[in-house]
Amino acid sequence: MKKLLLPLSLLLLFISCSEEIEPLPPVTQQGQQTIIEIYTYQCETIRCNNEIPLVGLTVELYPTEEDAVMGHNRLRATSTNSEGKVIFFNVDQDIVYIRIETEEYGTYIDRERTSPNSVKAFHDVKYVKGYAYNENSDNQLIQRHISLSNPAVGQQSKYKYYVNYNHISFTPIEYTDIELNVRIIDQIDSNTFVIREAIDSLISPLGRPPYPNEEVVTSLWRFENDSLHITPYEDNYFGSFAWNLGWYPLEVNGYRFSLVRPSTNRVDMRNDMELSSINFWGTGYAEDYTLLGQEYDELLIDLISYTYIDGPLKFRVYSLDDGLVRSLDFYSGGSLATHGFDLILE
Repeated sequence: MKKLLLPLSLLLLFISCSEEIEPLPPVTQQGQQTIIEIYTYQCETIRCNNEIPLVGLTVELYPTEEDAVMGHNRLRATSTNSEGKVIFFNVDQDIVYIRIETEEYGTYIDRERTSPNSVKAFHDVKYVKGYAYNENSDNQLIQRHISLSNPAVGQQSKYKYYVNYNHISFTPIEYTDIELNVRIIDQIDSNTFVIREAIDSLISPLGRPPYPNEEVVTSLWRFENDSLHITPYEDNYFGSFAWNLGWYPLEVNGYRFSLVRPSTNRVDMRNDMELSSINFWGTGYAEDYTLLGQEYDELLIDLISYTYIDGPLKFRVYSLDDGLVRSLDFYSGGSLATHGFDLILE
Protein backbone atom coordinates (compact mmCIF):
# COMPACT_ATOMS: atom_id res chain seq x y z
CA MET A 1 0.00 0.00 0.00
CA LYS A 2 2.82 2.37 0.80
CA LYS A 3 4.32 1.61 -2.60
CA LEU A 4 1.18 2.92 -4.31
CA LEU A 5 0.94 6.15 -2.33
CA LEU A 6 4.03 7.72 -3.84
CA PRO A 7 3.07 7.28 -7.53
CA LEU A 8 -0.51 8.35 -6.76
CA SER A 9 0.66 11.52 -5.03
CA LEU A 10 2.93 12.38 -7.93
CA LEU A 11 0.04 11.85 -10.39
CA LEU A 12 -2.29 14.13 -8.40
CA LEU A 13 0.41 16.79 -8.19
CA PHE A 14 0.93 16.63 -11.94
CA ILE A 15 -2.78 16.95 -12.68
CA SER A 16 -3.11 19.87 -10.23
CA CYS A 17 -0.22 21.75 -11.86
CA SER A 18 -1.55 21.08 -15.36
CA GLU A 19 -4.92 22.68 -14.58
CA GLU A 20 -3.22 25.94 -13.58
CA ILE A 21 -1.54 26.37 -16.98
CA GLU A 22 -3.83 28.12 -19.51
CA PRO A 23 -3.37 27.10 -23.13
CA LEU A 24 -2.00 29.78 -25.50
CA PRO A 25 -4.48 31.19 -28.06
CA PRO A 26 -3.96 30.11 -31.66
CA VAL A 27 -1.83 32.51 -33.71
CA THR A 28 -3.09 33.64 -37.12
CA GLN A 29 -0.15 34.37 -39.34
CA GLN A 30 -0.25 37.28 -41.81
CA GLY A 31 -1.70 36.32 -45.15
CA GLN A 32 -2.59 32.79 -44.06
CA GLN A 33 -6.16 31.95 -45.11
CA THR A 34 -7.58 35.37 -44.11
CA ILE A 35 -10.70 37.21 -45.31
CA ILE A 36 -10.93 40.74 -46.79
CA GLU A 37 -14.28 42.56 -46.80
CA ILE A 38 -14.51 45.67 -49.03
CA TYR A 39 -17.40 48.13 -48.71
CA THR A 40 -18.10 50.64 -51.51
CA TYR A 41 -20.54 53.52 -51.17
CA GLN A 42 -21.49 56.86 -52.72
CA CYS A 43 -22.04 60.21 -50.99
CA GLU A 44 -23.81 63.27 -52.32
CA THR A 45 -21.64 65.58 -50.24
CA ILE A 46 -18.21 65.61 -48.63
CA ARG A 47 -19.84 65.35 -45.22
CA CYS A 48 -21.63 62.19 -46.34
CA ASN A 49 -24.79 62.29 -44.24
CA ASN A 50 -26.22 59.41 -46.25
CA GLU A 51 -24.22 56.44 -47.55
CA ILE A 52 -25.56 54.84 -50.74
CA PRO A 53 -24.11 51.35 -51.38
CA LEU A 54 -22.77 50.86 -54.90
CA VAL A 55 -23.98 47.64 -56.47
CA GLY A 56 -22.31 45.73 -59.30
CA LEU A 57 -18.84 47.31 -59.14
CA THR A 58 -16.03 44.97 -60.18
CA VAL A 59 -13.43 44.73 -57.41
CA GLU A 60 -10.04 43.22 -58.27
CA LEU A 61 -7.05 42.13 -56.20
CA TYR A 62 -3.43 42.32 -57.39
CA PRO A 63 -0.12 41.29 -55.81
CA THR A 64 1.69 44.63 -56.40
CA GLU A 65 0.80 48.27 -57.02
CA GLU A 66 2.42 48.14 -60.45
CA ASP A 67 0.27 45.14 -61.38
CA ALA A 68 -2.85 46.99 -60.20
CA VAL A 69 -2.00 50.06 -62.31
CA MET A 70 -1.27 47.96 -65.41
CA GLY A 71 -4.08 45.47 -64.82
CA HIS A 72 -1.63 42.52 -64.95
CA ASN A 73 -1.41 39.34 -62.85
CA ARG A 74 -4.85 39.69 -61.31
CA LEU A 75 -5.34 37.46 -58.29
CA ARG A 76 -9.10 37.65 -57.74
CA ALA A 77 -12.16 39.57 -58.95
CA THR A 78 -15.82 39.75 -58.01
CA SER A 79 -18.73 42.25 -57.97
CA THR A 80 -20.26 44.17 -55.08
CA ASN A 81 -23.55 42.85 -53.72
CA SER A 82 -26.75 44.70 -52.78
CA GLU A 83 -24.99 46.06 -49.70
CA GLY A 84 -22.11 47.44 -51.77
CA LYS A 85 -19.76 44.79 -50.40
CA VAL A 86 -17.47 42.04 -51.64
CA ILE A 87 -15.79 39.38 -49.49
CA PHE A 88 -12.64 37.59 -50.56
CA PHE A 89 -12.07 34.32 -48.69
CA ASN A 90 -8.77 32.50 -48.18
CA VAL A 91 -6.47 35.37 -49.09
CA ASP A 92 -2.97 33.94 -48.78
CA GLN A 93 -0.85 37.11 -49.23
CA ASP A 94 0.42 39.55 -46.62
CA ILE A 95 -0.44 42.57 -48.81
CA VAL A 96 -2.83 42.89 -51.74
CA TYR A 97 -3.72 45.88 -53.92
CA ILE A 98 -7.37 46.70 -54.53
CA ARG A 99 -8.42 48.09 -57.91
CA ILE A 100 -11.92 49.40 -58.74
CA GLU A 101 -12.40 51.10 -62.11
CA THR A 102 -15.48 53.25 -62.81
CA GLU A 103 -16.34 55.66 -65.58
CA GLU A 104 -17.77 58.33 -63.27
CA TYR A 105 -15.35 58.11 -60.37
CA GLY A 106 -12.08 57.10 -62.03
CA THR A 107 -9.85 54.25 -60.91
CA TYR A 108 -9.36 53.55 -57.22
CA ILE A 109 -6.16 51.74 -56.17
CA ASP A 110 -5.07 51.14 -52.60
CA ARG A 111 -3.37 48.42 -50.62
CA GLU A 112 -4.72 46.29 -47.81
CA ARG A 113 -2.60 44.38 -45.31
CA THR A 114 -4.00 41.27 -43.73
CA SER A 115 -4.02 41.49 -39.95
CA PRO A 116 -1.80 39.21 -37.82
CA ASN A 117 -4.37 39.21 -35.01
CA SER A 118 -7.55 38.63 -36.97
CA VAL A 119 -8.84 36.47 -39.75
CA LYS A 120 -10.77 39.38 -41.31
CA ALA A 121 -9.64 42.76 -42.70
CA PHE A 122 -12.07 45.58 -43.55
CA HIS A 123 -11.60 48.19 -46.30
CA ASP A 124 -13.96 51.08 -47.15
CA VAL A 125 -14.04 52.93 -50.49
CA LYS A 126 -15.91 56.26 -50.48
CA TYR A 127 -17.11 57.93 -53.68
CA VAL A 128 -18.23 61.57 -53.63
CA LYS A 129 -20.17 63.36 -56.36
CA GLY A 130 -17.86 65.70 -58.28
CA TYR A 131 -14.67 63.86 -57.25
CA ALA A 132 -12.71 61.00 -58.79
CA TYR A 133 -9.72 58.74 -58.15
CA ASN A 134 -6.68 58.79 -60.41
CA GLU A 135 -5.17 55.34 -59.82
CA ASN A 136 -4.81 56.22 -56.14
CA SER A 137 -6.87 56.51 -52.95
CA ASP A 138 -7.18 60.32 -52.86
CA ASN A 139 -10.45 61.94 -53.91
CA GLN A 140 -9.61 64.63 -56.47
CA LEU A 141 -11.87 67.23 -58.04
CA ILE A 142 -13.10 66.13 -61.45
CA GLN A 143 -13.04 69.74 -62.64
CA ARG A 144 -11.15 72.53 -60.95
CA HIS A 145 -13.15 75.49 -62.25
CA ILE A 146 -16.79 75.79 -61.30
CA SER A 147 -19.16 73.57 -63.24
CA LEU A 148 -22.91 74.07 -63.33
CA SER A 149 -23.54 70.47 -64.33
CA ASN A 150 -21.37 68.88 -61.66
CA PRO A 151 -20.52 71.42 -58.92
CA ALA A 152 -18.34 70.33 -56.00
CA VAL A 153 -16.72 71.89 -52.95
CA GLY A 154 -13.26 73.17 -53.85
CA GLN A 155 -13.99 74.16 -57.43
CA GLN A 156 -12.98 77.73 -58.19
CA SER A 157 -13.05 80.07 -61.18
CA LYS A 158 -10.94 83.15 -61.80
CA TYR A 159 -11.92 86.19 -63.82
CA LYS A 160 -10.28 89.26 -65.34
CA TYR A 161 -12.03 92.62 -65.15
CA TYR A 162 -12.13 95.17 -67.95
CA VAL A 163 -13.62 98.62 -68.51
CA ASN A 164 -13.88 100.08 -72.01
CA TYR A 165 -14.96 103.72 -72.05
CA ASN A 166 -16.50 105.18 -75.22
CA HIS A 167 -16.65 101.67 -76.60
CA ILE A 168 -19.71 99.42 -76.89
CA SER A 169 -18.48 95.99 -77.93
CA PHE A 170 -18.44 92.30 -77.10
CA THR A 171 -14.64 92.41 -77.39
CA PRO A 172 -12.63 93.97 -74.53
CA ILE A 173 -9.98 96.48 -75.59
CA GLU A 174 -7.77 95.81 -72.58
CA TYR A 175 -7.97 94.21 -69.15
CA THR A 176 -7.25 95.86 -65.80
CA ASP A 177 -5.16 94.38 -62.99
CA ILE A 178 -8.31 93.45 -61.06
CA GLU A 179 -8.96 89.74 -60.66
CA LEU A 180 -11.92 87.95 -59.13
CA ASN A 181 -11.83 84.54 -57.44
CA VAL A 182 -15.07 82.59 -57.08
CA ARG A 183 -14.98 79.41 -54.99
CA ILE A 184 -17.40 76.78 -53.74
CA ILE A 185 -16.60 76.65 -50.03
CA ASP A 186 -19.36 74.44 -48.63
CA GLN A 187 -22.27 72.20 -49.55
CA ILE A 188 -25.53 72.39 -47.60
CA ASP A 189 -27.33 69.50 -49.30
CA SER A 190 -27.26 67.68 -52.64
CA ASN A 191 -28.45 70.79 -54.52
CA THR A 192 -27.27 73.78 -52.47
CA PHE A 193 -23.77 75.27 -52.27
CA VAL A 194 -22.13 78.18 -50.47
CA ILE A 195 -20.11 80.42 -52.80
CA ARG A 196 -17.51 83.00 -51.81
CA GLU A 197 -16.38 85.72 -54.23
CA ALA A 198 -13.27 87.73 -53.46
CA ILE A 199 -11.99 90.63 -55.55
CA ASP A 200 -8.47 91.93 -55.04
CA SER A 201 -9.38 95.58 -55.52
CA LEU A 202 -12.46 97.74 -55.83
CA ILE A 203 -10.44 100.58 -57.36
CA SER A 204 -8.50 100.58 -60.61
CA PRO A 205 -6.97 103.30 -62.84
CA LEU A 206 -10.16 103.09 -64.92
CA GLY A 207 -12.54 103.39 -61.99
CA ARG A 208 -14.32 100.94 -59.74
CA PRO A 209 -16.56 98.00 -60.63
CA PRO A 210 -20.15 99.16 -60.03
CA TYR A 211 -21.00 96.02 -58.10
CA PRO A 212 -21.16 95.15 -54.37
CA ASN A 213 -19.40 97.50 -51.99
CA GLU A 214 -17.63 94.63 -50.23
CA GLU A 215 -14.42 92.99 -51.41
CA VAL A 216 -15.72 89.56 -50.31
CA VAL A 217 -19.34 88.46 -50.79
CA THR A 218 -21.02 85.14 -50.00
CA SER A 219 -24.16 83.71 -51.55
CA LEU A 220 -26.14 80.49 -51.92
CA TRP A 221 -26.39 78.66 -55.23
CA ARG A 222 -29.30 76.24 -55.41
CA PHE A 223 -29.82 73.97 -58.41
CA GLU A 224 -33.50 73.24 -58.80
CA ASN A 225 -36.00 72.70 -61.62
CA ASP A 226 -33.39 73.14 -64.39
CA SER A 227 -32.37 76.49 -62.95
CA LEU A 228 -29.64 78.09 -60.84
CA HIS A 229 -31.06 80.21 -58.03
CA ILE A 230 -28.60 82.67 -56.47
CA THR A 231 -29.86 84.02 -53.15
CA PRO A 232 -28.49 85.72 -50.02
CA TYR A 233 -26.52 83.58 -47.57
CA GLU A 234 -27.70 84.03 -43.98
CA ASP A 235 -27.40 87.74 -43.09
CA ASN A 236 -24.56 88.47 -45.48
CA TYR A 237 -24.64 91.41 -47.86
CA PHE A 238 -26.20 90.11 -51.10
CA GLY A 239 -24.45 90.62 -54.38
CA SER A 240 -22.33 88.86 -56.96
CA PHE A 241 -19.38 90.30 -58.83
CA ALA A 242 -19.28 87.40 -61.26
CA TRP A 243 -22.97 87.32 -62.14
CA ASN A 244 -23.33 91.11 -61.90
CA LEU A 245 -26.01 91.08 -59.21
CA GLY A 246 -26.57 93.96 -56.85
CA TRP A 247 -29.11 96.48 -55.77
CA TYR A 248 -31.25 96.63 -58.93
CA PRO A 249 -34.98 95.97 -58.29
CA LEU A 250 -35.23 92.52 -59.91
CA GLU A 251 -32.10 91.23 -58.14
CA VAL A 252 -32.17 92.53 -54.61
CA ASN A 253 -33.56 89.30 -53.12
CA GLY A 254 -31.93 86.88 -55.52
CA TYR A 255 -31.98 85.89 -59.17
CA ARG A 256 -32.76 82.81 -61.28
CA PHE A 257 -30.73 81.64 -64.29
CA SER A 258 -32.16 79.00 -66.62
CA LEU A 259 -29.95 75.98 -67.32
CA VAL A 260 -31.97 74.91 -70.37
CA ARG A 261 -30.53 76.12 -73.68
CA PRO A 262 -33.36 77.52 -75.85
CA SER A 263 -33.72 77.33 -79.61
CA THR A 264 -34.64 81.01 -79.97
CA ASN A 265 -33.01 84.35 -79.08
CA ARG A 266 -29.69 83.67 -80.75
CA VAL A 267 -26.88 86.22 -80.31
CA ASP A 268 -23.69 86.29 -82.35
CA MET A 269 -21.05 87.70 -79.99
CA ARG A 270 -18.57 87.97 -82.87
CA ASN A 271 -20.68 90.76 -84.37
CA ASP A 272 -21.04 94.01 -82.41
CA MET A 273 -23.88 95.08 -84.70
CA GLU A 274 -26.06 92.53 -82.91
CA LEU A 275 -26.11 94.77 -79.85
CA SER A 276 -28.42 97.25 -81.56
CA SER A 277 -30.89 94.52 -82.62
CA ILE A 278 -31.33 92.56 -79.39
CA ASN A 279 -35.05 92.55 -78.63
CA PHE A 280 -35.56 90.02 -75.86
CA TRP A 281 -35.24 89.69 -72.11
CA GLY A 282 -34.49 86.42 -70.41
CA THR A 283 -32.66 83.39 -71.79
CA GLY A 284 -31.00 83.16 -75.19
CA TYR A 285 -28.05 81.31 -76.63
CA ALA A 286 -24.80 81.88 -78.47
CA GLU A 287 -22.78 79.84 -80.91
CA ASP A 288 -19.19 78.71 -80.27
CA TYR A 289 -17.13 81.58 -78.93
CA THR A 290 -13.38 82.00 -78.36
CA LEU A 291 -12.24 83.95 -75.31
CA LEU A 292 -8.62 84.37 -74.17
CA GLY A 293 -7.57 81.53 -76.44
CA GLN A 294 -10.22 79.11 -75.14
CA GLU A 295 -13.19 78.00 -77.25
CA TYR A 296 -16.56 77.56 -75.53
CA ASP A 297 -19.64 75.87 -76.91
CA GLU A 298 -23.26 75.21 -75.90
CA LEU A 299 -23.45 78.71 -74.43
CA LEU A 300 -26.49 80.21 -72.74
CA ILE A 301 -27.19 83.92 -72.39
CA ASP A 302 -29.17 85.72 -69.72
CA LEU A 303 -30.11 89.27 -70.65
CA ILE A 304 -31.93 91.93 -68.69
CA SER A 305 -32.20 95.67 -69.29
CA TYR A 306 -32.44 98.51 -66.78
CA THR A 307 -32.22 101.22 -69.42
CA TYR A 308 -35.68 102.44 -68.41
CA ILE A 309 -34.11 103.70 -65.17
CA ASP A 310 -30.93 104.88 -66.88
CA GLY A 311 -29.24 101.62 -65.98
CA PRO A 312 -27.24 99.10 -67.98
CA LEU A 313 -28.05 96.28 -70.32
CA LYS A 314 -26.82 93.24 -68.38
CA PHE A 315 -25.50 90.33 -70.36
CA ARG A 316 -24.32 87.02 -68.80
CA VAL A 317 -22.81 84.16 -70.80
CA TYR A 318 -22.47 80.69 -69.28
CA SER A 319 -22.49 76.96 -69.99
CA LEU A 320 -23.23 73.83 -67.98
CA ASP A 321 -19.67 72.52 -68.27
CA ASP A 322 -17.67 75.72 -67.74
CA GLY A 323 -19.99 77.75 -65.53
CA LEU A 324 -20.04 81.51 -65.97
CA VAL A 325 -17.86 82.49 -68.93
CA ARG A 326 -18.58 86.21 -69.23
CA SER A 327 -20.59 88.98 -67.57
CA LEU A 328 -20.98 92.30 -69.34
CA ASP A 329 -22.64 95.66 -68.76
CA PHE A 330 -23.43 97.89 -71.71
CA TYR A 331 -24.09 101.58 -71.06
CA SER A 332 -25.21 103.88 -73.83
CA GLY A 333 -26.03 107.56 -74.04
CA GLY A 334 -23.99 109.89 -71.87
CA SER A 335 -22.17 107.05 -70.09
CA LEU A 336 -21.02 105.10 -73.14
CA ALA A 337 -19.04 102.10 -71.81
CA THR A 338 -18.67 98.33 -71.61
CA HIS A 339 -17.30 96.52 -68.59
CA GLY A 340 -17.38 93.09 -67.00
CA PHE A 341 -15.56 89.90 -66.06
CA ASP A 342 -14.12 87.21 -68.33
CA LEU A 343 -13.22 83.68 -67.24
CA ILE A 344 -9.56 82.65 -67.10
CA LEU A 345 -8.90 78.95 -67.65
CA GLU A 346 -5.49 78.05 -66.26
